[in-house]
Amino acid sequence: MIQTRGLLHITISVTDLDRATAFYRDMLGCELIRQNRSKTMSFMKTGNSLFVLTHTGVHQRPNQEGHMNLDTTLFHHAFLVTPDEFDRAVTYFEANGIEHFDCTFNGHTTFPGRRHMYIMDPDGNSVELATTIEGE
Repeated sequence: MIQTRGLLHITISVTDLDRATAFYRDMLGCELIRQNRSKTMSFMKTGNSLFVLTHTGVHQRPNQEGHMNLDTTLFHHAFLVTPDEFDRAVTYFEANGIEHFDCTFNGHTTFPGRRHMYIMDPDGNSVELATTIEGE
């Protein structure tokens, strides 16, 4: 058996690299590390974690379309935020008419002690915001 030691990065498919980069940088506070020469990938950082936004021309929305619920947010990537940032995000989304789905009270038991909310990025990729817990 191979023993892995963690993740180096994940890759997120997008249709418009500049728009997606702006969303993850400006909406979620992620850092743009660099773009590749052909401008098909943006290497991003949040905390100590890395991810790559990639435009290949063959993006397919990973979840069914429709009002956000547990079924339309199943395939997602999750970002950690402090409880205060979570509250700020809810206030911002509500004030700006940004659809969000708070599933905290729907019995999310995989990661107990956290609050969970979903939004969609500009390409229909589901993005989870989950609160940190004490000691993280």
